[in-house]
Amino acid sequence: MAKLSLARGPVLAAIGLIVVVVGANLFDMSYQSVESIIGTTYNVFTDKEILPNQFVNSTILSSHLQEHNVIIIHAMPSSASVKLEGVDPNGMTFEKESKDGFLYHIIQRSNQGGSYVIKILDTGNQPVRINAVMGEDPFLSNNCSTEYGMKCNVVHISMGMVAIGIIAFIAGVVIGMYDFKKEQKLQKK
Repeated sequence: MAKLSLARGPVLAAIGLIVVVVGANLFDMSYQSVESIIGTTYNVFTDKEILPNQFVNSTILSSHLQEHNVIIIHAMPSSASVKLEGVDPNGMTFEKESKDGFLYHIIQRSNQGGSYVIKILDTGNQPVRINAVMGEDPFLSNNCSTEYGMKCNVVHISMGMVAIGIIAFIAGVVIGMYDFKKEQKLQKK
């Protein structure tokens, strides 16, 4: 019976980690299909070729953005390696890399104004063609049409799963440590 109580903490922590991974993957999968439900989009790059180890860049004024935005990049061929680098008006940098021809990044508009610098690099060894669009994030802005049904709630559900998974992981570790110490005390008696 004591061995079974020692396992409850690690089991809860493992379940928490699984829920975090599933939630994070669900989040990424929702953005694989977000382009079809974005309302108005702004073309950042259209059929732009980038040579290996080269880049293209663009500046986007904060005033042209919605409160919550998503930039979506498609690279051809789909095996292309591209990297998104950006700087927001406050000087904060962000970057994301892809090796499967698809890349997205969520951008929140700066209320202080200014510009965002967006740079897309070809990190592979062959030329790539990219298309990049930016539009209002339908998930985070709550402007998702109800005709898309459950798709509109996927991001919120996935964030909830990640939060619950982290809490379960921490609780599992705490319970595991408590049970381990309790078992050690019982063995000393």
